[in-house]
Amino acid sequence: MGKKKEELRPESLEEEVRELRRSILNLFELLLPPREVREEVLRHLYTAELSFLRIFKTLLDYQVENLERRIEGRGRRKKAQKIEVE
Repeated sequence: MGKKKEELRPESLEEEVRELRRSILNLFELLLPPREVREEVLRHLYTAELSFLRIFKTLLDYQVENLERRIEGRGRRKKAQKIEVE
């Protein structure tokens, strides 16, 4: 009656990553107060994230290349031969 239904909405992966990043940054701000140290750690985190994304991109490019080769291989069909009908 007076109860409101809670709308359950699945969080997207992008939202989860943003929230995780915010919580990690807040944790580092508490644990690593000197600004220089915090900036250095954040730089390393961004470098690690970039490396991970480059690895993922390389794997994805490899899979795309394999699929393109498979498609090219199947695309070469023998030409239809003419059959003489009497």
